[in-house]
Amino acid sequence: MDPLVIQGFGLAAYAVNIVGFSTRHDQLFRSLLFVSCSLFCIHYVLMGAYVAGANLGINGVRSFVSLRFKGYTWFGIFAVIQTIMSVMVYEGLIDLLPWSASLMSGFALFCLSGIQMRFAMLICALTWMVNALIVGSWGGSLNDITNATLLAFTIYRMKTANEREAQTASL
Repeated sequence: MDPLVIQGFGLAAYAVNIVGFSTRHDQLFRSLLFVSCSLFCIHYVLMGAYVAGANLGINGVRSFVSLRFKGYTWFGIFAVIQTIMSVMVYEGLIDLLPWSASLMSGFALFCLSGIQMRFAMLICALTWMVNALIVGSWGGSLNDITNATLLAFTIYRMKTANEREAQTASL
């Protein structure tokens, strides 16, 4: 397949992710994450980064499931699935990056909310960014640099809004 078409899948996923990572609404965030992960799954598999692709495919399903279900049990189920799939297609140390990032984001989606969820997703984005740079993914690199920036900004906005609400409530 043409390398530009492969990079195009990553750039399309990046566009969807920009909208998702800039929202303060948890449900919309998870829905858009499903679409983005699905596109990135195709992108990374076509690039030959199979652990990244497998984890992103599972991440897409996991984001959709996390719309309705929460808790440590669901996180555990997906952590086991992701670990088994990652071991099955593992090729080298770089494959530990998408696996660990996927575990972090799974924990965030099933066990956290609000600012805590976004902070965990910030760490996840930085881990994925290292992976994308090593693999040579244009969309992935742009995506994770942008996600980290948007998440930091969104965390700041949410923290500021919480502080304003606390001040208003104390008056």
